[in-house]
Amino acid sequence: MNKEEILGIVWKCSLCGFCPKDMECPAFDDDARWESSYARGKVAIVHGMIKNPELGFQNSELAKQQLFSCAGCGHCLYICPSGVNVPEIVMTGKKILVDANNYPESHGNIIKNLKELRNPFGENAPRAQKWEELRKNINAETVYFPGCMAIYRTPQIALNSIELFKILDEDIKVLENETCCSGILYRIGHGRLLPEILKPMLDELHERPPKQIIFTCPGCLTSFKNIFSSELQEKFKDTKLLHFIQYLYDKISKLGDIEKKVELLLSGKIKKPIIWHDPCHLARDLEIHDEPRKILNAIKIPFIEFKQNRLDSNCCGSGSGVRSAFPELAEKTTLKRLEEMKDLGAKTLLSACPFCEYQYSTVASKFNFEIEVLDFNTLLMGLLRAGE
Repeated sequence: MNKEEILGIVWKCSLCGFCPKDMECPAFDDDARWESSYARGKVAIVHGMIKNPELGFQNSELAKQQLFSCAGCGHCLYICPSGVNVPEIVMTGKKILVDANNYPESHGNIIKNLKELRNPFGENAPRAQKWEELRKNINAETVYFPGCMAIYRTPQIALNSIELFKILDEDIKVLENETCCSGILYRIGHGRLLPEILKPMLDELHERPPKQIIFTCPGCLTSFKNIFSSELQEKFKDTKLLHFIQYLYDKISKLGDIEKKVELLLSGKIKKPIIWHDPCHLARDLEIHDEPRKILNAIKIPFIEFKQNRLDSNCCGSGSGVRSAFPELAEKTTLKRLEEMKDLGAKTLLSACPFCEYQYSTVASKFNFEIEVLDFNTLLMGLLRAGE
């Protein structure tokens, strides 16, 4: 969207107060309680930067703090009765701040790491034997895209996903030129760098187009489907894109009786109450709600829900560079989810987003919450091993 289009959207905001009253914004600081922390306050900041650039809002610390503290969860768009696209407005604001060289230092480190080592952590990719074998399997028609969180921070998720592929007789490969999806660049206002960072990986997809790409991370899938420009998407235009949950549901549903065919005879194996967390990208960007619940019900895994779930689910608080730039703010949001989980009597948090799971695990450990955090695929593989 250009600035004129953004101004047209801004005027739709009626200042009704639904965003501060009817949702829990992860960017809202409970201690400060500034209007600028709310969605409508951020809209006002961006309006000021576009309408009156001579006032210098784009150079202010307030604008940097309030716009880059937005986790991009999309909850405000879901609850807004006027349909104001706050996430799009905030993204425009972030780009204006980037043009003014007014953005968090930690985001500069992310950019440097992506340029030099193709991941936001600035680490060398693991060269495990299993990984090398999958890179050499160049004729496979299914690409597994684990994402940088599953590779560098939660490797067990990637390894368990690979084991599930084996159980389901899926011949897979990983890309030789695999790169972070780089959606983080877009979400922190540096989307113009995407073509440069992604070129080797997308060229590989174009030269050997797979039939499908299966993603562990809903953020990565959202990048491929919703963030990449039409020019970038042209590189894989005939390729089916699926989250692992969708793939798993489609695959085992075709087999008929899930329990017998896939041998998930696991009723009674779960002793601790499980709660399901809908990740923002999975729930709102991709609208994948039913598949995980149907699989859990089919294999008789009892679970409970957060009070707000599906499209109305609350964010873990760490996305869009918030965890790196404002770690204490991200922690506050995560702690609210952990406290709610505790109040509901759950001992295990289950999700399907490596980034959410890493945030929950680290914060739970830091603040001594006696809970277990599991990825969907890790849960299934653990139950399969227990049933052997």
